[in-house]
Amino acid sequence: MAKSNNIYEQVYNISEDPSLFSRVDHVICILVQRGLLVAGFSNTKQLLALNYTGCNKTKPVWELSFFEHLFMQEPLLAVKEKIKGVFVLGNKNLIVPEALYEKKQAENWLRNIHFIERGDVINTYPLKETKASYLLALPVHITELIRINFKKAITLPLPFYQFGNISKQGAYAQCCITAEQVTATLHNNGQLLWHQVFDYAAAEDIAYTIMQVCTGNNIPQSGLSLRCNAISATEYSIINGLSQYFPGITPGNGGKFTNRWDGAIQLANQLFSCV
Repeated sequence: MAKSNNIYEQVYNISEDPSLFSRVDHVICILVQRGLLVAGFSNTKQLLALNYTGCNKTKPVWELSFFEHLFMQEPLLAVKEKIKGVFVLGNKNLIVPEALYEKKQAENWLRNIHFIERGDVINTYPLKETKASYLLALPVHITELIRINFKKAITLPLPFYQFGNISKQGAYAQCCITAEQVTATLHNNGQLLWHQVFDYAAAEDIAYTIMQVCTGNNIPQSGLSLRCNAISATEYSIINGLSQYFPGITPGNGGKFTNRWDGAIQLANQLFSCV
């Protein structure tokens, strides 16, 4: 449903019950550079509602006024005490093995790999199962906006869920697709081989990137399991495109895609398990 020429909204509710929002006890939100997904859960951890609001490329990335307006107007964010987790996707990231991690040196590595602006804030998050640290740089106005609005919520990188519950058998890739970017991770027999946040224009771009990484790691495409989530229902067409290259593609925790919202539903459930 369009809100204006530049901003659009998609809503998923498990029922048309007018009192549905009154049953929401826990909330998480996911920020991407031009969008926000908010998920509401019951006290039994059942997903009740999803609301995605995005803007097109005429707006700059991480526009402060866009997120300020959403934080004030989104009904699921009205009760701050209910917000348990905030997840942010940024392409200025770096994973450092635990044995090599030293704060200043790791931040210097990040600055050598990415253009870190003077106003960017670098935060570090431990990846316990991977035995590594995840560094993420974000604009200071976004980190401050999150801090002011969600004082009691845990803040984590969106890909955080991809580093937990690691399977020890076989090769598998996990990816989460947004309107403009993909965050993807490759494990083989429990070992992390690759992680990247990258831009794409079509499903072929994602497939090519994953296949190139598999080739470089001597993993046959036929032996790869692909688990795919999405930020909204719109990306279902991209997932359909990927299925031509990866016939066994599944939503995050397994199963089959049965409707356009499955990728976003699985993303919300997997992220909620992290808080």
